[in-house]
Formats: sequence, C-alpha cells, structure tokens
Amino acid sequence: MADLDDARLLLTAASKDLYLRMLAGEQPQDGAELRLLIQSHLVEHNPATGAWEPCDVDVVVHQMQTSFQTMAGQLLAEAQAVPAQLRELSDAYRTARPKRRVPVEYVTGTAAINERLGRAVREATDELLSAQASGPRPAHVLAASYQQDLAALGRGLTLQTIYLPSARADEPTARWARTMTEHGAQIRTSTRFSRMIIIDRRLAVTSVLTRGKPDPVAVDQAAFVTDETMVQLLVAAWERDWERAEPWDGTGGHIELTPLQRDILDGIARGLEQEEIAGELHVSRRTVANRLAEVREATGARSIAQVMYWYGTHRDQL
Repeated sequence: MADLDDARLLLTAASKDLYLRMLAGEQPQDGAELRLLIQSHLVEHNPATGAWEPCDVDVVVHQMQTSFQTMAGQLLAEAQAVPAQLRELSDAYRTARPKRRVPVEYVTGTAAINERLGRAVREATDELLSAQASGPRPAHVLAASYQQDLAALGRGLTLQTIYLPSARADEPTARWARTMTEHGAQIRTSTRFSRMIIIDRRLAVTSVLTRGKPDPVAVDQAAFVTDETMVQLLVAAWERDWERAEPWDGTGGHIELTPLQRDILDGIARGLEQEEIAGELHVSRRTVANRLAEVREATGARSIAQVMYWYGTHRDQL
C-alpha cells in the first residue's frame, strides 16, 4: 500500500457502498466512487491480475492516525515558534503605536477570560508568575494546565506559582505539582496573597473588586493590565507574597485533624452554632473558635463556608 500523502478522509455513501461490493467480489468501473477509494488508500491495484482489490481498513486507519499525529506535532511546533519569530515586530509595533494601548482592559465571561489568558500564555517568552487564591483547581482545569504548563516549561519559560495550603491535601493538585517541579517549575503555598497572573512582566491579570456585595471579588470578570507602572507594582506585590510563601514539591501534603477539630466540623455540618458545639463538647466557645482558626490556617480557607467545603470534599481522606 502506498504511503498516505493526504490524511483527509472524503468518502461518500456511494464510495462506501462500492467498497462493500468489492469485498463481495465485484470489480469496479472507473468513476468518482472508485477515485475516492483510491485517494483514501482503501483500494489498491494488483499488477499481477490487473484488478482493484480492497485494502485492510484497520491498516488505513492506523496510517491516517499516524499522519494526523505527525501533522499535529508539526503544527504545534510552528504555533509555539510564532511568538518568538514575531517578537521583534510586535515590540516595534508597540513602540510605534503607544497611544493605541489600553492600560487596563476589563474582560467579562469565563470563556472570554480563558481564551484571552490562554493566548497570552502561549505567546509568553520569559516567565509566568501566578497566585491561585481559589484553592485546588477542578480536575478538568488541571488536565488543561498539564499541556499548557509543560509546553511553557518546554519553551524555557520560568514558571512560579503560589497556592493556598489546602492544595497540599488535594491529590490531583499534588500530582500536578510533582510533575511541574520535576520539569523545573517552582511552587509555594501561603495564606496571604492576592490572586493574579503575570506574563513576561508585561501583562498582569487580576481579579476585579466590586462594592456593595458580600463577596467583593467578581468571579466572571478580570482586569488585563498592560500599563508598565501598574504591572511593576503588581510584580512587586507578587514577589512579596512569594518570599513569605512555603516551598512545595507536591509531597507531604496530608492535613491531619485532631479529634476535637473533627467533632467541631461535624457539629457545623449538622447545622449547630459554635455556642451549641461548645456546650455539646464541654469546651469553651473560644476553644471552638481557636480550633476552627487552626483548620482555616491549615487549609488556606478564608471563611467557615470554605472550610466546610474542604472538609466535605476531603472527609474520606482524613
């Protein structure tokens, strides 16, 4: 069988029907259906008999998959090389047209934010600095992060990330951390930092704060900052947070609860107030508050609701 020179599969119902008739012994006449089968390498000419013969479909499928994978690898390599190849022109454009730059752009909608942010990360050439203040990321987000972050590390970028301590008890996040540190990333955890992503020290992406709401952070809006002075201020804030964070390589992350801490959390899960829990456990209300503060510190939670969410999702592992 000839090597595939075009991996596209363009079969019509008629050409598929012709292939089935050929399996039954029919010899085809020259026509569009036969030419499609030839183009797709599903039939081959037997020079000894002068007849067209059906080919093994599984072999064709394997060859097409191999061809697609090769093409995908080549396209990915070309896509990753584009930012570096055009960096000189990009810098020249920004220098020549400085007035067209918007110092702060607000982007609304999770899909729009992710699309804009993903494009910026793919175009990064030096470093990615981030602080994930939302705790462990969902499995599907981590899955996408593997490809994006490993590609960035493969291009030689510096990758430094701050997580909440609760990430240490999340096994999917711990696996991600172990993989990334093995490839050169640096990861730390802390309870005191602001959520942001900084790319090449040229772009900073931060949360947007709102007034008059219980939760001031707008979950579906982000600020994309390119003003040089503002970016450098955010970089300084991130570096300050980084210095007081604790290094983590994805190991040793299990959080142990004392029996009293577990009883207090079970009481909250049953809907009891702290005063009621203190009476039931024969301890002071201050003791209950202190033990809850310890759990919040260990998990990086900012509220009792976040503590209970963490407890609910990790209870079987504790």
